[in-house]
Amino acid sequence: MSKFNRTYLLGILGLVISAWIIWQTGNIPMRLVANEPGPRFIPYVSAGGLALFSILTMIFDAPKEAKKGSKAYLDKAGWIRLAIIIAEAVLFAFAMDFIGFWLTAMLGMLLFIVTLKGKKKINWIFAICLCIGLGSLCYFGFTRGFHIPLPTGTLWESLGINMP
Repeated sequence: MSKFNRTYLLGILGLVISAWIIWQTGNIPMRLVANEPGPRFIPYVSAGGLALFSILTMIFDAPKEAKKGSKAYLDKAGWIRLAIIIAEAVLFAFAMDFIGFWLTAMLGMLLFIVTLKGKKKINWIFAICLCIGLGSLCYFGFTRGFHIPLPTGTLWESLGINMP
Protein backbone atom coordinates (compact mmCIF):
# COMPACT_ATOMS: atom_id res chain seq x y z
CA MET A 1 0.00 0.00 0.00
CA SER A 2 1.40 3.38 -0.96
CA LYS A 3 1.98 6.11 1.55
CA PHE A 4 -0.75 8.76 1.87
CA ASN A 5 0.91 11.85 0.40
CA ARG A 6 0.14 15.54 0.02
CA THR A 7 -1.24 15.16 -3.48
CA TYR A 8 -4.04 12.93 -2.17
CA LEU A 9 -4.64 15.32 0.71
CA LEU A 10 -4.93 18.35 -1.61
CA GLY A 11 -7.08 16.36 -4.05
CA ILE A 12 -9.50 15.39 -1.30
CA LEU A 13 -9.53 18.98 -0.05
CA GLY A 14 -10.37 20.12 -3.60
CA LEU A 15 -13.22 17.62 -3.78
CA VAL A 16 -14.59 18.75 -0.40
CA ILE A 17 -14.46 22.42 -1.49
CA SER A 18 -16.13 21.49 -4.77
CA ALA A 19 -18.93 19.69 -2.93
CA TRP A 20 -19.38 22.67 -0.61
CA ILE A 21 -19.62 25.06 -3.60
CA ILE A 22 -22.25 22.84 -5.23
CA TRP A 23 -24.20 22.63 -1.97
CA GLN A 24 -24.11 26.40 -1.41
CA THR A 25 -24.99 27.13 -5.04
CA GLY A 26 -28.24 25.26 -4.52
CA ASN A 27 -29.39 28.17 -2.32
CA ILE A 28 -29.21 30.64 -5.22
CA PRO A 29 -32.61 31.36 -6.85
CA MET A 30 -33.05 29.44 -10.11
CA ARG A 31 -33.56 31.97 -12.90
CA LEU A 32 -33.90 35.67 -12.98
CA VAL A 33 -34.02 35.99 -16.80
CA ALA A 34 -35.92 33.44 -18.87
CA ASN A 35 -33.45 32.79 -21.70
CA GLU A 36 -30.14 32.94 -19.82
CA PRO A 37 -28.32 30.20 -17.90
CA GLY A 38 -28.93 31.89 -14.56
CA PRO A 39 -26.76 32.69 -11.58
CA ARG A 40 -26.06 29.03 -10.70
CA PHE A 41 -24.24 28.28 -13.95
CA ILE A 42 -20.76 29.69 -13.24
CA PRO A 43 -20.47 28.27 -9.69
CA TYR A 44 -21.52 24.83 -10.96
CA VAL A 45 -18.99 24.97 -13.80
CA SER A 46 -16.26 26.14 -11.40
CA ALA A 47 -17.04 23.41 -8.89
CA GLY A 48 -17.09 20.79 -11.64
CA GLY A 49 -13.72 22.00 -12.95
CA LEU A 50 -12.24 21.96 -9.46
CA ALA A 51 -13.50 18.41 -8.89
CA LEU A 52 -12.23 17.24 -12.28
CA PHE A 53 -8.74 18.64 -11.81
CA SER A 54 -8.57 17.39 -8.21
CA ILE A 55 -9.27 13.88 -9.44
CA LEU A 56 -6.82 14.18 -12.34
CA THR A 57 -4.12 15.45 -9.99
CA MET A 58 -4.63 12.51 -7.65
CA ILE A 59 -4.47 10.06 -10.56
CA PHE A 60 -1.44 11.45 -12.39
CA ASP A 61 0.64 13.38 -9.82
CA ALA A 62 0.35 11.19 -6.72
CA PRO A 63 2.49 8.33 -8.12
CA LYS A 64 5.17 10.83 -9.16
CA GLU A 65 5.26 12.35 -5.67
CA ALA A 66 5.54 8.90 -4.06
CA LYS A 67 8.54 8.06 -6.28
CA LYS A 68 10.37 11.32 -5.60
CA GLY A 69 10.00 11.05 -1.86
CA SER A 70 8.63 13.62 0.47
CA LYS A 71 9.91 17.13 -0.18
CA ALA A 72 8.63 20.43 1.10
CA TYR A 73 6.39 22.31 -1.31
CA LEU A 74 7.84 25.65 -0.29
CA ASP A 75 11.28 26.37 1.04
CA LYS A 76 12.06 29.53 3.00
CA ALA A 77 12.35 31.67 -0.15
CA GLY A 78 9.06 30.21 -1.42
CA TRP A 79 7.24 31.17 1.77
CA ILE A 80 8.64 34.69 1.52
CA ARG A 81 7.48 34.98 -2.10
CA LEU A 82 4.03 33.66 -1.10
CA ALA A 83 3.78 36.32 1.64
CA ILE A 84 4.77 38.99 -0.90
CA ILE A 85 2.09 37.80 -3.35
CA ILE A 86 -0.58 37.87 -0.62
CA ALA A 87 0.51 41.39 0.35
CA GLU A 88 0.33 42.45 -3.31
CA ALA A 89 -3.21 41.04 -3.58
CA VAL A 90 -4.31 43.02 -0.50
CA LEU A 91 -2.61 46.14 -1.90
CA PHE A 92 -4.42 45.53 -5.20
CA ALA A 93 -7.79 45.50 -3.40
CA PHE A 94 -7.12 48.78 -1.60
CA ALA A 95 -5.59 50.46 -4.66
CA MET A 96 -8.63 49.53 -6.74
CA ASP A 97 -10.81 51.74 -4.56
CA PHE A 98 -8.25 54.57 -4.45
CA ILE A 99 -7.00 54.82 -8.06
CA GLY A 100 -9.69 52.78 -9.83
CA PHE A 101 -9.87 49.39 -11.45
CA TRP A 102 -8.40 50.31 -14.83
CA LEU A 103 -5.05 51.62 -13.60
CA THR A 104 -4.86 49.14 -10.74
CA ALA A 105 -5.41 46.22 -13.13
CA MET A 106 -2.53 47.32 -15.36
CA LEU A 107 -0.11 48.12 -12.53
CA GLY A 108 -1.15 45.09 -10.49
CA MET A 109 -0.55 42.69 -13.38
CA LEU A 110 2.88 44.17 -13.96
CA LEU A 111 3.69 43.85 -10.26
CA PHE A 112 2.55 40.20 -10.25
CA ILE A 113 4.63 39.47 -13.35
CA VAL A 114 7.73 40.96 -11.72
CA THR A 115 7.15 38.97 -8.53
CA LEU A 116 6.38 35.68 -10.22
CA LYS A 117 9.17 35.81 -12.80
CA GLY A 118 11.79 35.11 -10.14
CA LYS A 119 15.19 35.00 -11.80
CA LYS A 120 13.85 34.45 -15.32
CA LYS A 121 14.31 37.09 -17.97
CA ILE A 122 11.18 38.56 -19.49
CA ASN A 123 10.44 40.70 -22.51
CA TRP A 124 9.48 44.00 -20.87
CA ILE A 125 7.80 45.43 -23.97
CA PHE A 126 5.58 42.35 -24.25
CA ALA A 127 4.83 42.40 -20.50
CA ILE A 128 3.83 46.07 -20.52
CA CYS A 129 1.69 45.65 -23.65
CA LEU A 130 0.05 42.57 -22.10
CA CYS A 131 -0.77 44.48 -18.91
CA ILE A 132 -2.20 47.46 -20.78
CA GLY A 133 -4.17 45.25 -23.16
CA LEU A 134 -5.65 42.88 -20.56
CA GLY A 135 -6.39 45.67 -18.09
CA SER A 136 -8.16 47.69 -20.77
CA LEU A 137 -10.02 44.65 -22.12
CA CYS A 138 -11.31 43.77 -18.64
CA TYR A 139 -12.26 47.34 -17.77
CA PHE A 140 -13.99 48.25 -21.01
CA GLY A 141 -15.49 44.78 -21.40
CA PHE A 142 -17.26 45.10 -18.07
CA THR A 143 -18.13 48.81 -18.17
CA ARG A 144 -19.10 49.09 -21.86
CA GLY A 145 -19.92 45.52 -22.83
CA PHE A 146 -21.72 44.22 -19.74
CA HIS A 147 -22.67 47.65 -18.33
CA ILE A 148 -21.22 46.72 -14.94
CA PRO A 149 -19.69 49.72 -13.17
CA LEU A 150 -16.18 49.23 -11.80
CA PRO A 151 -14.41 51.52 -9.32
CA THR A 152 -13.12 54.70 -10.98
CA GLY A 153 -11.06 55.78 -7.98
CA THR A 154 -11.66 58.22 -5.16
CA LEU A 155 -8.41 60.02 -6.01
CA TRP A 156 -9.68 61.08 -9.42
CA GLU A 157 -13.11 61.99 -8.08
CA SER A 158 -11.57 64.25 -5.44
CA LEU A 159 -9.39 65.93 -8.08
CA GLY A 160 -12.39 66.39 -10.39
CA ILE A 161 -10.96 64.16 -13.14
CA ASN A 162 -13.48 62.00 -14.97
CA MET A 163 -12.11 58.56 -15.73
CA PRO A 164 -13.64 56.70 -18.68
